[in-house]
Amino acid sequence: TKQIHFKLSANLIIRGCDGMTLFKWELRKIWRPGILAAMLLLGVVYYWMFPEFYIEYFCNGPDAEAQFQLASEWVAQYGPTLEPEERAELDGQLAEELETFNEQIAAIPEAAAAGLTDYRTFCAFRDDYYTDTAASGGDADMDLESLVQRVYSGTNWYIIEEIQNTMDLYDAHEKDRTMEIPNREAMGQPEAMVRRADQLTVPESAHSLLPFPVKESTREYGKDLVVWCVLSIVLLLSPTLVRDRLRRTRAMQWTSRRGRSILTTQMAAALCSALVLTVVNLVIYAIPFLAQGPLQFHACGLDGIWAWGTPWFDWTYGTYLIVLAGMILALSLAAAGFTVFLSQYSSSYIAMLLKALPLFVAVGAVLGSWLLNQPFCFRRFWETGPWMPKGTETAVIVILVSVSVLLCALTCRRQRKRELL
Repeated sequence: TKQIHFKLSANLIIRGCDGMTLFKWELRKIWRPGILAAMLLLGVVYYWMFPEFYIEYFCNGPDAEAQFQLASEWVAQYGPTLEPEERAELDGQLAEELETFNEQIAAIPEAAAAGLTDYRTFCAFRDDYYTDTAASGGDADMDLESLVQRVYSGTNWYIIEEIQNTMDLYDAHEKDRTMEIPNREAMGQPEAMVRRADQLTVPESAHSLLPFPVKESTREYGKDLVVWCVLSIVLLLSPTLVRDRLRRTRAMQWTSRRGRSILTTQMAAALCSALVLTVVNLVIYAIPFLAQGPLQFHACGLDGIWAWGTPWFDWTYGTYLIVLAGMILALSLAAAGFTVFLSQYSSSYIAMLLKALPLFVAVGAVLGSWLLNQPFCFRRFWETGPWMPKGTETAVIVILVSVSVLLCALTCRRQRKRELL
């Protein structure tokens, strides 16, 4: 019968099996083939719908691709930062790229027919075209638009644009650095933030070569990953203790000396399973992400030439990835603790589902996404709310994990003292 499988753990207790054997049996009860198959199918669909976009479009658009290409070359040549003497070399690189552009545009028949023979004439043509388009209320000439796009795609236009953009940002930062602190004070930012911003004005922090597309894809991919980690754990662990209730195995478990402590073993098995599942998720998600080449920037600081945020800590990008993995692991273990706690007090699968859904939304979709949205950088609690103090993310995670562990511990303690009805 269906009850035989679930009563076997109780019979093992009655026969006086050792704790490790019981622990292994509880793991077998959690890792059921049906649940794993459903999780695998849902995981494939979820990956295709959400995080796969940030792999396929790791550098979203030709501008981002050009920035990533240049940053890769500069990191290999100059190291993690762009020093003033290295900045001076960009003028020579820009001149070389302009010569290459002139050769490439001369090989485009449509451009030659329109009299576009070099970078200067094309820029003048493009500016006139955009001015006429704006004057006509946005009604573009498709032939001219096609010619502009043909030049874009057939030359190194985006490389030139990104070199110029980088040089402008670099020079503007050097020029306006003295205004950074007064501007922040005028905005009413807390004193700690102003002091930290002052520390980051040194070239070692201000001129990092970590490109913006890598930062952005890391943020969005991490947010999707933490949501999936929490969802997969809730799906895996939700039926665990509910199943024992439905099969009426508790009465048999409590007939032995070990029976009173069975809940402790079950929760330990659940937390261990959550740890393993999270590590597997991290590894699976890391493979396509690292294949895009972000680790070449592992020594770069989080702040830098291309704007993204102001970090509280002097972490490199490589350290930042490790911190993100630790945050995801901690949130997953917290979700596991809450799941087994709620499962213990659910009398049916429907009751557990009604509890699991808000748990997933609160811990994964809301809190997880919020914590992984540029963590440990200057940001507000909400769009117009107060500024978050340094280390707020750590405090939130510690509280969440502590509460989940405390609830599990109190449940086990209460289990030993209560009478079987």
